[in-house]
Amino acid sequence: MKKTILLLLLLSLVTVCEAQNKYCLSYLDYLTDTWFPLEQLRFEYRSGNKSLWWGGSNYKPRTGDKKTDKLLKKKARFIMHNDSLYVNCREMKVEGNVLGNWYSSAMAYDRGRFLFIALSTNARSNTAGAAFMFGLIGGAIAASTNNDNYQCYVLSPTSAEDAFVEPIDEKFMLKLLEGHDDLLAEYKAASKEQNCYSPNVVIPILKKLGLVK
Repeated sequence: MKKTILLLLLLSLVTVCEAQNKYCLSYLDYLTDTWFPLEQLRFEYRSGNKSLWWGGSNYKPRTGDKKTDKLLKKKARFIMHNDSLYVNCREMKVEGNVLGNWYSSAMAYDRGRFLFIALSTNARSNTAGAAFMFGLIGGAIAASTNNDNYQCYVLSPTSAEDAFVEPIDEKFMLKLLEGHDDLLAEYKAASKEQNCYSPNVVIPILKKLGLVK
């Protein structure tokens, strides 16, 4: 009897874990909590120069089914995996630059928007310049040695299918911190140690403002 109960508990845990893997096809689906379950899901993660080959979006979903993998790559907007949110960077552009071919980790931001991290526009320029001098592989390696490769972006849905992407740079932060003298001083001090758009500088300030958790 005890073995039977233990087995049922284990099966229920497996069911819960599997239910945590899901995706949605649009921003409206996310806002209305409309998800489609995934029986199996794992992410391939790339860091450093390897992530540059993916355009700076570090997470590649794999389910073991080619049809589902293709759907996640080309049509899905968000994936929820073990209570963590991932946003598809495919077709997202800033200043004419595509932000990536795969997924980046994301979190809820203020007023129904999202915050995510991807390769900075400066890093893309550095990669292009280094590639011109040293070749594509050399350019990727050169860019990957820069600690300021990444920055935060705010994703603001404008319709069920479309969204506006805004990079969080110094101009963004200075406007945001108007009237918050203590946090502004903290931001400026941190910016002397790291780049002003570094996630390590930006995210702690956003958390203190209550914009992200």
